[in-house]
Amino acid sequence: MRPKTNSIKNQIRLIYYTFFYNENNDSLTLIETFLYPFVDYISKFFRIIGWFLVCLVILLITNMIYLYFSIILPQIYTTTWPNFLIHFIIGNWLAINTVFHYYKGLTTNPGQPPKNKIDNIASMCKKCISPKPARTHHCSICDNCILKMDHHCPWFNNCIGFYNHRYFLMFCIFMTIDCIYLITFGFYYYCAYVYQNDELNIISFVINLGSIPSPHGRSIFFTLNAIEFFLCFVAIFAVGK
Repeated sequence: MRPKTNSIKNQIRLIYYTFFYNENNDSLTLIETFLYPFVDYISKFFRIIGWFLVCLVILLITNMIYLYFSIILPQIYTTTWPNFLIHFIIGNWLAINTVFHYYKGLTTNPGQPPKNKIDNIASMCKKCISPKPARTHHCSICDNCILKMDHHCPWFNNCIGFYNHRYFLMFCIFMTIDCIYLITFGFYYYCAYVYQNDELNIISFVINLGSIPSPHGRSIFFTLNAIEFFLCFVAIFAVGK
């Protein structure tokens, strides 16, 4: 078993013994041992900020749903009934699917190798000291081996693996569609209500943000909403890529 590395003294001792007393040394082992303290501190950092990022995502999604039902949808209601019905169905379908797939990706265990018999053993995990099936990798942040690990997503505070990869992919798809819908139709009706201007687009709105007065007051609230609309615009390229 590897020695405990919960102190700087033990970390230095591990590096020293690996460099000078390990007969099976190779260049990869030396590099991994030397970088282990840095990786360990980075992993602890991501564990700390993981739930903060999750709360941030929940806050942004909740606020956008609130804007849709409190401002955008009532504004659409003033147009025609068929137009309202179409947007009502599309908006609810996107909101439900986005929230559902984010929740499932957040709470679903990505999957670990079984503790008993393992078929098709590919290698041994140096961290867990246990056999690994094919396409299984050790996550230093979760400190577990993950089946068919794709990556550790800080926005989910969870690894994306065998059992939750579908939810992650569907969330990315619905989030991209959400953002496209919001910065086009949603933003049009939002500006028509808040700024009484239906000729603004997301680019001109952000450029002239400081010079556009809000007739309904609460300027800080609406300014933050404008930033979130811009984040939706950026997310199309970030998530879609």
